[in-house]
Amino acid sequence: MKLAGISILKNAVKYDYCFEQSIQSMLDVCDAVIVAYVESEDDTFERLIKMSSDRLFIIQLKEADWNFYPDKHRLSYITNIAIQHADRLGFPYILSVQADEVIHERSYPAIRKFIDEGGEAAIIKRINLWKTPDFELNVPHERMPCNSQVLRLAKSNFRAYDDAESLGLDKTHELKIIDDIVLLHYGFVRKKEVMKSKIINMQQGVFGMADYDKKLDECDVFNPDLWFDPKKDLKPISITHPELMKDWVKERP
Repeated sequence: MKLAGISILKNAVKYDYCFEQSIQSMLDVCDAVIVAYVESEDDTFERLIKMSSDRLFIIQLKEADWNFYPDKHRLSYITNIAIQHADRLGFPYILSVQADEVIHERSYPAIRKFIDEGGEAAIIKRINLWKTPDFELNVPHERMPCNSQVLRLAKSNFRAYDDAESLGLDKTHELKIIDDIVLLHYGFVRKKEVMKSKIINMQQGVFGMADYDKKLDECDVFNPDLWFDPKKDLKPISITHPELMKDWVKERP
């Protein structure tokens, strides 16, 4: 069975996404990767095309495409453009990975096993790193800034919805929970110098919130301790970093 990785990109360099490593982690396990790139204010596209894999397909989109749907729904709309392209190309399975997430290489056998066995949809584990790449959040689900389990591996008839955190699911679908497939989420441990502007952009520019989190006004450079107590809410990372993230992690202590 053929598997297509799915990602979307906009201003990924400006906001310090680990998008190159994210895409490479998909190329290492998928038969192809389809990236929906939205015109940006930085050199994201130039760095993307330098990856130069014949299994990397780039869909170029305009700002008008980004604004076709309002608020957070633009994320699922753009994601679904890439998924529909995978479907048209005849890929029976998709793996959706956001640009600040990386699939751990330990997950590759479980991913291939799932599609070889004809599974329909899988919820996989996501580790949300916080403060530094050495720590992950250890708080109840209701306190997590984003889910620790997401539906990202499925047949290509599935579509993203809402903010594209997961693919759509209804009661007719057969669902598996596979803890052996792990995404590491590096979005909260990007360079602290850009974190504040990135959050404001997401909250107001993407999600369309009337205002941003006012805790951000308490710091010029992002201070993660304003949201989570490092002594109570964090624990050491429970898995080694993917091999391809080693240099990225060293540059963001």
